[in-house]
Amino acid sequence: MNKYCIFFLLILSFNIFPESLRSSVSGLVTDASNGEVLIGVNVVVYKDSIIANSKPLKGTATNKYGFYSIPDLDAGIYFIAFRSIGYKLEVRKVEVTQGSNLRLNVSLVEEKVMLDEVMIRGERNKKAVISTVDISPDIIKQLPSLSGELNVFKSLEYIPGVKVANELSNGIYVRGGSPDQTLTLLDGVIVYNPSHLGNFASTFNSNAVQDVRLLKGAFPAEYGGRLSSVLDIKLRSGTKQKSKGIISLGAINSGINLEGPLGDKSTIMLSGRKMYYDYIQDNFIKKNSSPRYNFYDLNAKINYNINENSRLFISALYGRDNLYSPSDTKDIDYNINWQNSTLSLNWLNINNESLFSNTWFSYIDYSFTSILNDKNNTSGTGDYYSSSYLQDFMVKRAIEYVMEENHTIKAGTEVILHKYRLLYSDYYDPELENDDRIGTDNLSLETALYLQDECEILPLLTTNAGVRLYFFNKSKYFRVEPRLSMTYALTENFFIKAATAVANQFLHLIVRNDISLPTDLWYPSTSKINPSKSVQYVFGLESYFDKQTYLLSVEGYYKDMQNLYEYGNVTNNDITIPIEDRLTVGKGESYGVELFLNKRAGDLVGWIGYTLSWTKRKFDELNAGKVFYPRYDRRHDISVVLTYNFTDDLSCGLTWTYASGQGYTVPTGQYSFESIGSDSKEQLQFNNSGINTYRLPDYHKLDFNATYKFNFIGLGFESYVNLFNLYNRKNAFAQYIKYDGEDVDGKIPKLKQLTLFPFIPTAGLNIKF
Repeated sequence: MNKYCIFFLLILSFNIFPESLRSSVSGLVTDASNGEVLIGVNVVVYKDSIIANSKPLKGTATNKYGFYSIPDLDAGIYFIAFRSIGYKLEVRKVEVTQGSNLRLNVSLVEEKVMLDEVMIRGERNKKAVISTVDISPDIIKQLPSLSGELNVFKSLEYIPGVKVANELSNGIYVRGGSPDQTLTLLDGVIVYNPSHLGNFASTFNSNAVQDVRLLKGAFPAEYGGRLSSVLDIKLRSGTKQKSKGIISLGAINSGINLEGPLGDKSTIMLSGRKMYYDYIQDNFIKKNSSPRYNFYDLNAKINYNINENSRLFISALYGRDNLYSPSDTKDIDYNINWQNSTLSLNWLNINNESLFSNTWFSYIDYSFTSILNDKNNTSGTGDYYSSSYLQDFMVKRAIEYVMEENHTIKAGTEVILHKYRLLYSDYYDPELENDDRIGTDNLSLETALYLQDECEILPLLTTNAGVRLYFFNKSKYFRVEPRLSMTYALTENFFIKAATAVANQFLHLIVRNDISLPTDLWYPSTSKINPSKSVQYVFGLESYFDKQTYLLSVEGYYKDMQNLYEYGNVTNNDITIPIEDRLTVGKGESYGVELFLNKRAGDLVGWIGYTLSWTKRKFDELNAGKVFYPRYDRRHDISVVLTYNFTDDLSCGLTWTYASGQGYTVPTGQYSFESIGSDSKEQLQFNNSGINTYRLPDYHKLDFNATYKFNFIGLGFESYVNLFNLYNRKNAFAQYIKYDGEDVDGKIPKLKQLTLFPFIPTAGLNIKF
């Protein structure tokens, strides 16, 4: 093990901040009904007593683990108020002595309020938070989805700056970055493929999700390893009250969720789902030529309270997807499957001087296999086979230290051992799946260290400055990533925000752009494959009005990307050629403006988002070295999201999206020539002008959902109806050229269109017990 790894591992074993004689109050805030930690609770300190409209002495908010800390308190008596929308106000009287470190854990009781829970948590504050969206799972449940359940990834598509490549895409594209450039964390653990096909549902069961946060760009130093964005998801721990569960019955998928206490100090949450859409196709719509698809997944989490200062969490995820061709297909057989597995041990600890720390030990296993077998091509040139198996062993430690009321230091380190087995071939043979001698094995070690300082340097100016250091032992890559964001409060409700960040990525997701089906292949940086790099700049304005019922934000961004990789134009069936010799390097850039108007409270809540953006790529060996637009580049993007509560039991949700047509590669003309020889015959050939120079028709779609809750035979029921693509818009998934008949002589080519999803009504029932 090299000297850098030894240094980073030593930091895992020690706290880096000195002890202090200051007086402070800190602790965890939880939900009294289920024991879940509460995020973003306002904690306000008053001196001697609470007087209406009096100015508080100090204040803070709980972090994503429910932890708060109030430092630098003089000796005396204080009243501490805990406020959160949807919960009763809790006030505690405390007595602080000189040099004491008081631990105060609080449980809040739910309360009916006049205003619905805020959908996007972004309350007015002075912290330097930019390009960040927190989404409430309670509101996402009211949004339409094809599978009829909360869908994290589908809801993200409606956020400005977030796109999908097509209706079968199984990832999100954030501000011009590909899906692999988004760091997806589940309870602090990396998930390589976090969505099911077509974003029907995310890999995380809806009933298991507690919190969702998306950082669209210029993220702080505590996150790293990806170029573009961060999706940070937290699972529920399970209720500490009596055991309970939910059974979900749907037209194309069903699931079950169980949770409850395990003794006095532990809770457990188990959740599983199964989609059986392929069974419906095979038995009820047999002539349908659409791809067959199914998946299943399992989530589990155990929470053990060691004492008031320590908690231990064990989290696990397992999911498997399978996409395959109908049995009677005449052209191409395909069989594509992928599997996610994670197991994590997380130790959360608060020490005596209000130092908050997290330590993870994690194992990650991911595999992806693509098989395409062209039945009409005896030469095999229409075939494709690839498989990638990834195993990660990760140790991570993060420390958060509140030095003063408006000054927090964060530091941490990560050590990840990557193990890969990769195989790529331009032809398919069953022996490729069974011969362990074929393929490329890689072993690499990735280490990182970060330091981050969040402080208020002026009364109206707050900053988040940090640096992240990376070492990747494959070819000894060492990288330094500075990060900086600032927020300036012009008034109580109007803010100016700016940020810049440098990021590097040592793992590359290589995708065949000429194949519409998923073909994911992860590949590490080597002596020939350099780490990708991005430099991001963000500037924004944010305003609250009408008693903070409405939020209006405008953000502009620019992102420069280097060392991007794609498959080159070389086709060679020799599987002994290393994968890295088949790749070509290029660069890219993306820039745009995002507008977001959000109604945050009331019976009617929702938002309107608009994005004007450009995404470009340039590879010397592709498109004759000319700049081209990737398929997910869309000039205009509009989203409308509305939910309305008629009563406590009846609600509905509506989404409408519009997007400019995607770039696409199709022939733009044809020409003829006569072959040389005695039997010369005129031949017709298509002419292609370049990659994605043609644009598909504009995309738009309306979805609707209605949910009704009721009680029957002592059980709680929740029924729903989803109307997918309500006005049956025939959006183009792909277009192709075809002649009228087998003989092309004298025929005029016609442009044909493939549409995947027409109007689809679905219904389902959730049973709570």
